Amino acid sequence: MYAGVWKRLFAFLIDAAVFVILFWVLTQTAGITTASVATVVIIWLYYALMESSPMQASLGKIIMGLKVVDRRGRRLTFWQATERILSKIVTNITFYFGFFIAAFDNKRQTLHDRISHSAVVLKNTEFDPDDFVEAEDNSLTLVTIVSILLALVFVSALLMTVALPQYRQMANQVETSFITEALSRAETLQLQRVKEGQLDPNVWQGDFDECQKLTPRIMKCPGFEMMLMPAGITAAVRTPAGDLLYTLFKPYDGSPVVCTAALPEGKNICSEIN
Repeated sequence: MYAGVWKRLFAFLIDAAVFVILFWVLTQTAGITTASVATVVIIWLYYALMESSPMQASLGKIIMGLKVVDRRGRRLTFWQATERILSKIVTNITFYFGFFIAAFDNKRQTLHDRISHSAVVLKNTEFDPDDFVEAEDNSLTLVTIVSILLALVFVSALLMTVALPQYRQMANQVETSFITEALSRAETLQLQRVKEGQLDPNVWQGDFDECQKLTPRIMKCPGFEMMLMPAGITAAVRTPAGDLLYTLFKPYDGSPVVCTAALPEGKNICSEIN
């Protein structure tokens, strides 16, 4: 009488297809931000209203011949259905491990079924509420705790192997782009001031943005240093420990910026520039 994993999965895919189409339509008319907020609200009302209605099921569950019941086999109230929707967040953060544990449960309950004290059964299943009394159990069962721990391990591994390297790469690109723009501005202003005042090109003529002169040839800027060279301007980027990481050289003749790595960590950064 309890619904199997595959029937529930197909029901979920049917509902998901509806939401994908709906989201696409909303983005065409209202923009991504508005569409995202509207879709979240619609998903809540869709499941809460449908699963607490006489049908006791979403569209996908209706098609697959399923319905949702509480711990005594009765129809959910609107707020019970809402609790069930919110508890799905826990299943989602376990990367759906909390869904597939239903395959090993005698009542085919997922993680959010357990938390919301509900179950998904075949449409024609009938219950005698007096005979269908389930022992009370805490929301944070051993399965719940194990699922969340597994999710944390998975998320940590994902962060270490994918997200953090991508973040570092993006941060490096932003940093090098910022420094390259600062070099170009400094070159333009320096050459202009030298030409207008017939001044020494080997000495910084004035300040640039938030940079301050340390010596006549060296300018200290947020996160890097700029140095005047005979043929151009060099920006030196250092590690938090103060070691030189890499340099960017902007020639006066208009040639592209050249990156030179001083440490192994700087090689990947320079490989994206040169």
